[in-house]
Amino acid sequence: MRSVETAETPFGQKKLGRKHIKSFASGIAHMFACSAQHYAWLAYRHRLPTVAIDLLELRIEPSEFDIERNRTLAGMCQRTLLRNAEQLAPPGTVVTAVLSAHFGIDDYSEDARSASIGRSIFTVILTDDRGKEWRVDHAEERMLIQS
Repeated sequence: MRSVETAETPFGQKKLGRKHIKSFASGIAHMFACSAQHYAWLAYRHRLPTVAIDLLELRIEPSEFDIERNRTLAGMCQRTLLRNAEQLAPPGTVVTAVLSAHFGIDDYSEDARSASIGRSIFTVILTDDRGKEWRVDHAEERMLIQS
């Protein structure tokens, strides 16, 4: 039987150890990838294949991506991260959180119903209070784009 690094809370809920930070990163990368069609369209339109989001400060760069519609998705990822981080056993915490996406804008295709781009990579790097980086890369072979 494996033991899981946890601590009791006053209400009997188990707090999670730092090793769960990687699963937080995985969930956020997948959530973002599933909803990033407008980011992908902007990447194609502006010929900017890479976007970076500071999930703690909610800063989106380059500025061409920093629009209300995109801040909504970034905010959803931020809230998920903060909710997950609350489950960490003290003193464990996430001190930096960066999501980056590299869109395959050079592999554009279009038909009568939709447009898509090629392989896109979504990376989330979370750094804990001890300085350890927890990195997850999520790839989508084709990605629909939507204005």
